[in-house]
Amino acid sequence: MPVTRAWSEGTLARVRTRLQGALGERLQVKRPLRIRLANPAQLVSYGGDGVQGLYDDGQITLCDVLSRRLAVAVLAHEYGHAWQDENHPGYDRVDNSLREGFAEWVSLQALKRFGFGSGGDLLRSNRDPVYGGGLRWFLQVEEHFGREAVFEQATTWLDVNGGRLPPPPPKKEPKKKKVERNPDDESVPDDMPESGGGSEPR
Repeated sequence: MPVTRAWSEGTLARVRTRLQGALGERLQVKRPLRIRLANPAQLVSYGGDGVQGLYDDGQITLCDVLSRRLAVAVLAHEYGHAWQDENHPGYDRVDNSLREGFAEWVSLQALKRFGFGSGGDLLRSNRDPVYGGGLRWFLQVEEHFGREAVFEQATTWLDVNGGRLPPPPPKKEPKKKKVERNPDDESVPDDMPESGGGSEPR
């Protein structure tokens, strides 16, 4: 069956719901996401050969001739990009293997929740050093350090060597000028009106 916009929007909503149900609100994308369908020739012009989907500034572009299982994988992959873009302050500087690896990790989680286990096997066995290698990196992180470490690396690391953005400088509190007054001074402060309110008659 062809991929339609209505089916894609409904499936993206189910991807979001199932990911959050399994992984918690941690994986929520707060901004609304739009879906655009494109044919393979259009996608080649957008991103090169073999591109099945793209994410850019709140919009997921999806190939319109994918199988339903592959469309679920691609929608979840692009959802992963949207989440990382929203949560990593230096997303534009993140190494491709961490970008694509995390997106593939999210795709793998979705395929499990949709019952497409064999699709996950294909992701794991992908020999591409960016997509497959990046996924295997995050799977090792999850195995040895837990799922929270996956999110931590996806939102703070710039590359697999542990490069990170420098921490922001601490905010400086403005110094309040302390005014010392002589307790024996009975003069009226400049900002306090004299009793009687109005001006004296002349």
